[in-house]
Amino acid sequence: MAIAPAPTVLAAGSITYMGVLHDRTNFERLNIGKAGYWFPQFDAAGPVSGRPTGEHARDALPAWVTPFNHVTSFLDPTYSTRTFSQDGPARSKGGQPKWNEFTLPGGETGRSGAIVDPHACKNINNTINRIQLFKGTPATFFFHIVTDNTNMEHDPVNRLQARGNANGVDLEADTSPKVDELKFNGIADVYTFRFDGFRAGDFIKVRLKGDSVHKEGPSIGGLLFDVKFEPKITAPIGNRKP
Repeated sequence: MAIAPAPTVLAAGSITYMGVLHDRTNFERLNIGKAGYWFPQFDAAGPVSGRPTGEHARDALPAWVTPFNHVTSFLDPTYSTRTFSQDGPARSKGGQPKWNEFTLPGGETGRSGAIVDPHACKNINNTINRIQLFKGTPATFFFHIVTDNTNMEHDPVNRLQARGNANGVDLEADTSPKVDELKFNGIADVYTFRFDGFRAGDFIKVRLKGDSVHKEGPSIGGLLFDVKFEPKITAPIGNRKP
């Protein structure tokens, strides 16, 4: 995996696509997600779909990332905006016997789940509309998106973009995964983006686009955060064979 050079940090912030690690299901061995992580519908007891986004999630988000939610409340500012797609179609799915087994940072193992967004087939919204950043946000952090864990059922074959808003300015990554990097085989891949100059009050967005064949839409299998990006890239493929 080639590591992109550090960008010049602008006043409004910047986002840099770092690259992809293919075929990784053991995140503890990979040495990422040390600052925090979130995995939807993790280790569900049986097959489920169309479920609330936060159901059965493994939530170990950093203190500087506000909770993921699908609820609007005027009483608590940390829940004042929705995390997932603005019109609310994104749902969790999991417990599927052919989906990857994951090892999370810290060592917990279980069957992976996903956030699936049917509207993202037409790319009419952001699958993740807003990940709000809070007090203590580091000047530089790394944001990892996990996908390709769903037995070829919900892959973002046409687009995977990290976006955001820093100091009131909408931003996209300077580059995005190339066509030859958006290749899927049913074993999870980790796409990494570097965020510079973001602070409390700013937010992250993620946009996916799937094809019209898989009507349920593309998905995300997990999100991880780091303040240092030091993956053990020689680690073997995780606990599911190609």
